[in-house]
Amino acid sequence: MAEEKDAPLDRILSSSGRIRILAVLSGVEQLHLTEIAKRTEQSYSATERHLDDLSKAGIVEERDFGRVRVFKLNLTNDRAKLLHELISKWNHGQEVGAVRAQA
Repeated sequence: MAEEKDAPLDRILSSSGRIRILAVLSGVEQLHLTEIAKRTEQSYSATERHLDDLSKAGIVEERDFGRVRVFKLNLTNDRAKLLHELISKWNHGQEVGAVRAQA
């Protein structure tokens, strides 16, 4: 992925791993790398690589607390805000559909 803040959408969303990470981070304030890997069912190294790419693109922010790396969506970035809104609306729509299907 380009090391630029204006990475094209197809690069950001080109990986199901990155999409799962964005979905997880859209539902929480912040998480450490190991927990993100666990929740997205990816290896630690794959998760780390995706998070590094998303950080370079300005979509996520990273904070280090000693040896613990914590990540969150960079909601000061307009593109990250749009992705957050899309994921939130998409997931809400899936929940509504699931409830209707059960009724």
